[in-house]
Amino acid sequence: MRTEELPEQFLESMKTMLGTEYQDYLNSMKEDTRTAFRVNTNKIAQEQFMDICPFQTEPVPWNEKGFYYNADEDMPSKHPYYYAGLYYIQEPSAMIPASLLPVEEGDRVLDLCAAPGGKATELAAKLHGTGLLVANDISVSRAMALAKNLQIAGTGNAVVTAETPQNLAAVLSGFFQKVLIDAPCSGEGMFRRDPGMVKSWLAHGPEYYASIQTEILESAYELLAPGGDMVYSTCTFSPLEDEGMIQSFLKKHPDMTICEVPRYPGYSEGRPDWVPDGDPALKKCVRIFPHRAEGEGHFAVLLHKQGKAGRAYAESEMWDKKGTDLRSNKQKQKTQEGIEEFFQMILPEAGIEFKKLSRKKDIYVAETLAAGQMKGLRIVAGGLIIGSDKNGRFEPSPQLALALRGEDYLQRIDLPAEDERVIRYLKGETVLMDKPYKGYVLFCVDGYPLGWCKGNGSGTMKNKYYPGWRMQ
Repeated sequence: MRTEELPEQFLESMKTMLGTEYQDYLNSMKEDTRTAFRVNTNKIAQEQFMDICPFQTEPVPWNEKGFYYNADEDMPSKHPYYYAGLYYIQEPSAMIPASLLPVEEGDRVLDLCAAPGGKATELAAKLHGTGLLVANDISVSRAMALAKNLQIAGTGNAVVTAETPQNLAAVLSGFFQKVLIDAPCSGEGMFRRDPGMVKSWLAHGPEYYASIQTEILESAYELLAPGGDMVYSTCTFSPLEDEGMIQSFLKKHPDMTICEVPRYPGYSEGRPDWVPDGDPALKKCVRIFPHRAEGEGHFAVLLHKQGKAGRAYAESEMWDKKGTDLRSNKQKQKTQEGIEEFFQMILPEAGIEFKKLSRKKDIYVAETLAAGQMKGLRIVAGGLIIGSDKNGRFEPSPQLALALRGEDYLQRIDLPAEDERVIRYLKGETVLMDKPYKGYVLFCVDGYPLGWCKGNGSGTMKNKYYPGWRMQ
């Protein structure tokens, strides 16, 4: 972008902060932004993906799963692997916050400002189907887009909420072992990538967002269990929103400390000298400057809450006790034609049990842990949708297809990415096969599920790919 389009007040601030590097920063604003994707290791190991990767890539220094690609030559968003959820297209610097949070399998994790889902899908990959991920965004529309991205990524252990941080804290105080805040901010680090952010900055600068960030941090503190870890991040250069925000937070909460994190090429230290009486520990923060690294401007810090974790929640407390056990109550319900037959096609290794399904109106759901803890919250999506009742017939959901591995379902079609029928399928068209199929078939590309189709005993497959996800 043209540097003369940048606000004068912002430029004066950057000149004061950067000193002799100021011109280097201005020069970087005239360069093209880098594009990247992150491999979804919830579906495929990084090494396996690189064996089949159809793009020319370079590694992102600070995330072993991240790879730059050339947007002039490759279009990962149009490749079948994208629709299979094998990777997530993400700005390189935005990969940092989730990578800093030390999530372990079995953790209860909260992504407090999660839309559109880049960080949430990485947290889900770290959990690898265990524990619980709550992904929240205050906007219902953004939360719905977030739910879609988690579903395509194959996440079955997530609850998507559309709540204020204060409401979440009132219901789930001290519940989470790991919390991620990618806070709303003035967006100074995104001016090059999205020049429209300049107009937003002129309307609402750092001072406006600082008060919002303070409130979010206070709620996050309440949500974080003793002994837990929290990452705070922004995409702005403003010391008021970055080091200054953390310094104020630590003064109010002396049981919180800044943690060391691994340092990678492109990382810059935090700058305590940019805030009054800056704590030297602020150097442990991470900054990305576009003139020093191939990414947009970013800030992140890992914090630890001292103390021992409180009472562990028993599993019986975390399930919704009003859920319907289809096995024990099936005589009381209308028979769902085909549902038991369908489940006979799912192998036990998939980890989806018929007996743990609940029915909510006409939808069958595999509940997540903590369903019993979240009463009163606005839930956009909770658990893994297994299927629905379509006029007395069971129809498996597109979410279930993406949550399965190809080998989890006995009747499947597996075509290479180069086969033109894969694109036809993703566009919602009828697919012809040499072999006759009957009933629901899992449609896969190179072994990775895309969705369902249905055979009638001939080679003509009825396309069941979700219309809202179709390739345009």
